Amino acid sequence: MILPAAGSGSRVGGETPKQYLPLLGKPVLWHSIRAFSRLEGCVEVVVAVNPAWQAVAEECGAGIANLTYVAGGDQRQDSIANALQGMRTTPDLILVHDAARPCVSPGLIQRVAAAAAAHGAAIPVLPIPETVKRVDSSGAIVATIPRGELRTAQTPQGFRRPLLLSAYSHAKQQGIVGTDDSLLVEMLGHQVQTVDGELTNLKITYAQDVKKAEGILAEGIVG
Repeated sequence: MILPAAGSGSRVGGETPKQYLPLLGKPVLWHSIRAFSRLEGCVEVVVAVNPAWQAVAEECGAGIANLTYVAGGDQRQDSIANALQGMRTTPDLILVHDAARPCVSPGLIQRVAAAAAAHGAAIPVLPIPETVKRVDSSGAIVATIPRGELRTAQTPQGFRRPLLLSAYSHAKQQGIVGTDDSLLVEMLGHQVQTVDGELTNLKITYAQDVKKAEGILAEGIVG
């Protein structure tokens, strides 16, 4: 299990990265770590952190035995590459999850893991309810995009370990930078399976998202 947590979270505002914002009295990262470390079958959680926030990250993982910290990189992809190199175990499956998604449910994690075991790679997705427009540099609408086959991607994204390692090796050799891990696997020509995501599995991007996450966790409506 890999949690990239080295980002600056600049869209949230303020100087505190979003993964360290307080959520029900604990940092967001605290909740994300425990969503995975408590699951049966999770042999290791690797957290990629900015060295400037190492002490705070270690406090988030206090008392958890199967936890490893590695230095994050300049980009998310660099952080995950460092995490892959720093893993102390060799699990059959590796899940990669945004540290800023603290409301992930056990059911979603299990669905992704099962699909990844069966297909080699799997990610959770959600349909797009709004109409999608393509615009030009001036802001004028160029086209309306049929959304029937479009989905937004979430995490955790799951992969058989050899496949993810191959994808990262290939990306490094070819200079590929992906917006998520499944894209790197796609670039190998390997099909990625999807499973139903969850609306409650929100990513904290803006300050108001913290309030939403607090409501989800406080009411126990994860999933």
